[in-house]
Order: sequence, then C-alpha cells, then structure tokens
Amino acid sequence: MPRWDAYQMPVDTGLFTPLGLQPTAVCRLGFNAAGRWLSEHALSHRRLVTEYRTGFVLWSAQLIFDEPVSFFDSDCLEMKVTGRIRGGGTQFECEVEVDSARGTTTRMQACCVPLRLDGDPALSGAPARLGPEVMEAFLPGEIEIRPHRSPTPGLRAAIVRDGTVLARRRTPFVIHRHQCEVADQWYWPEAVSLASGGREELVRVESGRVPGLRLALSTPLRRLDLLFNRPFFLFDEGAVLSSALKWQGRLVFVHELVGIEGGEARALAIEQFTLPPEHAWN
Repeated sequence: MPRWDAYQMPVDTGLFTPLGLQPTAVCRLGFNAAGRWLSEHALSHRRLVTEYRTGFVLWSAQLIFDEPVSFFDSDCLEMKVTGRIRGGGTQFECEVEVDSARGTTTRMQACCVPLRLDGDPALSGAPARLGPEVMEAFLPGEIEIRPHRSPTPGLRAAIVRDGTVLARRRTPFVIHRHQCEVADQWYWPEAVSLASGGREELVRVESGRVPGLRLALSTPLRRLDLLFNRPFFLFDEGAVLSSALKWQGRLVFVHELVGIEGGEARALAIEQFTLPPEHAWN
C-alpha cells in the first residue's frame, strides 16, 4: 500500500483566478508535493540529482477539477500526496489531491521518466531505469511492474475524429528565464500557462465570429491533459497552435506547443469545459 502525506498550504490570491484555482498553480503545488513526498519517504530530489545522478522529467499529467474553489472558501488548502514506481523502475508517478473546506476540488496525476544524468550544469541525461539503490527506498507496495499509459494521444484522436472545429489560432512566444528551472530549460507548468494564453488569445480574436467561445473565459476548467515530448530552453522561440472544438457536449481546446525551427511538437495540452445544457451555438 503506497504511503500518503497530508499537510496544509496557506492560500494567497496569486493561486486563483475569479473562476477558481489556477491550473498552473495546481501544477506547481503538485510538483512541490511530489518532491515533499520523495524527501519524506525515499530520497530528496536534490540528493537524487547530486548523489545518484538521477533526474526526473515530466512525461504525462492530468488534472481533474471536481468543483471550483475560491480564494474566499478557506484559509488553507488541504494537500494529500502519494508516489510510486511504475514500469519496474522506468517511471515515477505521483497522485495529488487538493481539498478545501468544501471537499475535494482538484486531483492531479503526473508521471515522470527517470534520467541518468551526465553531470553537466544543464542536467542533461538519457532515460534509464532507476538503480537498485534508489529502488530500495520504496516499499514493495509502491513498486508496480505495469507502466503508466498516457490517455492523451487517444483522447486527441477521438476529439479530432468526432469533434467540430470552431476556430484556430497561432500564438508565438519566447522562453525567458523566469519561465525556467535550474537547468535553464522551461519549468513544465509553463506549458499550462502558454496553452491558457493561446486559448485566451483565440477567444479574444474569434469570439465575434463564434460567440460561444466566450464560455471558455467564464466557465471553470473541468479537465486538463498534458503530454511532453521535448523541453524548450532559454530564449527558444515557439508557438501555441490552438484549435477550439465542440465535442461530446463540451468545449475543447487542443494546444500543440511547437518550436519555430523545424516546427516539431514539444508538448500537447487538451482543455475541456462542460457546456451548460441550455447553451446553443450561434
């Protein structure tokens, strides 16, 4: 049985929008919670990097927003987190629950791929199975042979196949140091910020033609799926290729984050908003 940690996180206004918890804030809180769990029950992230030359790169994540939570609901968020090894040592997965005075509001599941680091300041490395000395820090109930399978590729395929495209937009960006982590590559929650910015820009430009798009600015996000292929680095130029679709009674945004050179997809983000039953597209 995996071990769980529970603790409180005082709220501040920077964690919220008028609609509830910021998705980017949830990702940052969740990643911090996973690091806390590793420090408490296995090996700290710093020790993994410096002593065992082992890093983690995020590969897949999913956020589910059960109910919106406001800054005014409570003084603290109740955080719960657990971790486990998947794929016999080829993945580290964490689950995070964010509760408020009104009950569970947000759940995050994230899966990382371990890297064997080369020892340079950029923390470069290659995917590698966790070594036995790291595996020994986990309980038998925290090690699973079965690997995590990301639902994001199948979800995207279903949306593209069965959804109705409403609008598309390209939003360029440049990665600056305030968006990076210690190795001068982007800190992965920035993918959520960039995708959200792409959505808002699409709505701003296209809502005159498709008024229903405005729901994406007034309706809380219900689900966010993320998949990462390759990071951006300091001063890299890229673009968010955003598509808005109507799919299974939901307003969905599919965001590809691509590099300017080569145009290859570095990350994929899919946002889902539940439409009011009375809503009709114009």
